[in-house]
Amino acid sequence: RPSLSRLSLFEGFFRISRIMLKIIAPLREKNEVSALIEAGADELYCGYLSREWAKTFTPLEFERKGHRSNFTDLLQLKQAVGLAHKNGVPVFLALNGLYVREQYPLLLKTVRELEQTGLDGYIVADLGLLLTLNKLGTKKELHLSTGATVFNSRAAGFFRDLGVSRIVLDRQTDFDSMREICRDNPGIDFEAFVLFTLCVYIDGFCTFLHAYTAQDRQEAGAGRRGPLRLITTYDPYMPMDACRMKFRARAFKGNRQANRPQPVFYKHLVDSTECGACALYDLARIGIKAVKIVGRQLNSEDRVLGTGFIRRCLDILRDQPGISRRDFNAKVQERYRKSFAYRKKCRGNNCYFPEVLSA
Repeated sequence: RPSLSRLSLFEGFFRISRIMLKIIAPLREKNEVSALIEAGADELYCGYLSREWAKTFTPLEFERKGHRSNFTDLLQLKQAVGLAHKNGVPVFLALNGLYVREQYPLLLKTVRELEQTGLDGYIVADLGLLLTLNKLGTKKELHLSTGATVFNSRAAGFFRDLGVSRIVLDRQTDFDSMREICRDNPGIDFEAFVLFTLCVYIDGFCTFLHAYTAQDRQEAGAGRRGPLRLITTYDPYMPMDACRMKFRARAFKGNRQANRPQPVFYKHLVDSTECGACALYDLARIGIKAVKIVGRQLNSEDRVLGTGFIRRCLDILRDQPGISRRDFNAKVQERYRKSFAYRKKCRGNNCYFPEVLSA
């Protein structure tokens, strides 16, 4: 029979192991792999955009991102995957566009090419693609993108039966819903967003344009469906999503202008970087297995900084498993101020999970 001290040691280890979350960091170039892993990434995810796809359709149709968010060379991608694997870190690739019949021949050709890179799995949103990958007998892990909009346990169970091993929950999912979904689906890992690019919209229902530079916007309009014109008074070279532009919509009835509805949402960062780090305390206890850092479009320095920040926050839970939520929040917010050079007190304006601030 183990001694009391050994039991205490075991219980302490068990408590620590329960609260450890995987950090999934965005990868865009081969030379970022080592830096992201050293910063604390447990997994990496990336995108790929072939020149053939961009020429035949548009860059934004493949997986909802433009040129500067993706690998465009298969050899570079393969080398990046190999480097990550040498460090024991898996790499997953986003195939989370919504595809139409005419795109499938080229889509499946691209998938066959990607199979040779050593990727560990795909992040999929399109039900048709998920069914097709199953039919083809892929050996890769299948993760369900937030673009597939899973909001409840029955939806999670539906995708589990289709071979999905992990589901990325929508940004709007509250703790009670997360807890119920995790409890009812023990055979699936669940993932939540935790840093950068907060949005009030539901990903799977949003059809706005994800474009990041003037070139991407120009190329998005170069497809066979005619030109796409985005007009903004902002710097056209400034990286941003289209929904982050301050715009005005005009409605016409016949030849007469009707009303001028304002945009439903314009994200004005009143409080620095969007963050959900305080929620790490609850996410691990709810049953979430991984937290995702968003932002393949961001520069390398920001992504490495963000990865290191989340790692240091998780280190607090590892080193102090009995810490209270209030003390954890205080330590995380102090770390936030140091990491992102923010001097004010957090007001929750850019918080992924504002419910933790009132707990």
